Amino acid sequence: MEKERILVTVKTYPTLSTKYGETVCTAGLRPDGTWVRIYPVPFRRLDQEQQYKKFDWIECQLVRNTKDRRPESFRPFDQLDLQTPVGHIGTDHCWRERRQVILKTARVYDSLDEIIAGAKANTMSLATFKPSQILDFTWKAEDREWPTDKVIQLQNATNQPDLFTDNAWRETFKIVNRLPYSFSYRFKDANDRESNLQIIDWETGALYWNCL
Repeated sequence: MEKERILVTVKTYPTLSTKYGETVCTAGLRPDGTWVRIYPVPFRRLDQEQQYKKFDWIECQLVRNTKDRRPESFRPFDQLDLQTPVGHIGTDHCWRERRQVILKTARVYDSLDEIIAGAKANTMSLATFKPSQILDFTWKAEDREWPTDKVIQLQNATNQPDLFTDNAWRETFKIVNRLPYSFSYRFKDANDRESNLQIIDWETGALYWNCL
């Protein structure tokens, strides 16, 4: 199986999953500008040299995530054997190299209608979007505690050794703190359509929108 080369642009904050335990969703761009989503990734269980950052190039073996219908969705062939990052794009020359991949190689949308139509038709679920105007930025406090049922399930799963993997991580694993705030933008697109965009990822700005 060939490895794919992905420029990581989105790495979500760890979340608790009743099925996968603690996971991270990663998204990024191939060299040709097409998007890919990688899930699930047990990020904090990866070896330190494998723990990639935003704008790292990674190489990994991916297979289609048949449990997620969205066209960009893949899963690691081996969750604990992701390739060590093979490069990094910095911010030199006003982000020139980053802008080359994200704003020139990848297609940039300026209309929400086209993105929403693609999402409804299941032809896209990730895109580079350029608003015409940012109208507002807001934040609000959220519950600081994880749902009790998810915590109990994750604790139970952590306490059950796996016969086929190294279980050393179970001895020191601690559940990550929940993010205490949520953030959102209000903006307009090129057609003057106004929308709310909620940031659901503190670190990276993994986004979804609620159109007015």
